[in-house]
Amino acid sequence: MTTLNLALSADTIPTMLRALQQQTGGRYQVDSDEMSWKLQQPFGFWQSRCIQVRDGLDLVLTRADLQQDVTFVETIKQMSTWGLRFCLAGRSLQRLRGHSTDIALRPGTNLIGFMSGTIETTTHYAANQVVELLTVGIQAHVFDALIAPHQAPLNFGQTLALQTPESEMRVTANQTTPAMLTALHKIMNCPYQGDLKRLYLESKILELIVLKLAQVQQGTPPPKLELRLKAEDIERLYRARDILIGNLECPPSLKALAQQTEMNDFKLKRGFRQVFGTTVFGYLHQCRMEKAQWLLEQGIDSVAQVAQAVGYASPSQFSAAFKRKFGVTPRAYKSL
Repeated sequence: MTTLNLALSADTIPTMLRALQQQTGGRYQVDSDEMSWKLQQPFGFWQSRCIQVRDGLDLVLTRADLQQDVTFVETIKQMSTWGLRFCLAGRSLQRLRGHSTDIALRPGTNLIGFMSGTIETTTHYAANQVVELLTVGIQAHVFDALIAPHQAPLNFGQTLALQTPESEMRVTANQTTPAMLTALHKIMNCPYQGDLKRLYLESKILELIVLKLAQVQQGTPPPKLELRLKAEDIERLYRARDILIGNLECPPSLKALAQQTEMNDFKLKRGFRQVFGTTVFGYLHQCRMEKAQWLLEQGIDSVAQVAQAVGYASPSQFSAAFKRKFGVTPRAYKSL
């Protein structure tokens, strides 16, 4: 097992990434619109990409391919920040020093948390898995500006709550909803570059924040322990997702999809819902509607042509489905 001991100052996420490079010897790179930290070691490969969407609002996309167990022991100072984290693949277990509660992340779960002062955490990742995380860092003054002064206090800290003279940490974990998955999918597949990219990502991040705050306000119960998935199972589920996305016009049946991904029907159905927060065909429908929306925005005039492109033989059935999803017909959507 590899253990990385890190001492970080958390005034901004970019500052933390530069400190990671200095302390681990990884590669730190700055491009026109993002910065990244890459680490290749015997335990595997780790990459974090950060996009500073605006001052005080950062997006971090993390992907790791682990061959050995790895543990991050982090001491983070000068912290006063909110964070949202969505687990797309992989599993981790985090423990705060001085607290007995573990924060467990697995596919289909997310958390929101506030951290201030000096925080010491230990996060363990098991071997033989791919990890994918999407993290939004929100500095405290930005979060305060987003929440109106008259907003009723939100109850954070159901999963973990700790307050000492030196630090404060409150974390609430929940299940990732289909609406959140839609926003996550759009962030991961941003179609724009430059200033439009930042504006688009900011809009989707704000949407995620709204969805997460609404979830906390509604008091949605924390995720329950579900089907135990191995790393290879999760890889197969992502392959199933990619097959659906690539075959919107003529998708495989559930049985055929299970065969193509070398899974049984039960594990495909249960595992897909656990990882992506919706059923196989619920996800297919979601992707079809998103593509239809995009095609209409590109100026395709024929509703029948759009319907065919997303797998509907009947334009009237497509129009009805589109209206249920977006509240307007395809023809009306084009005129907006």
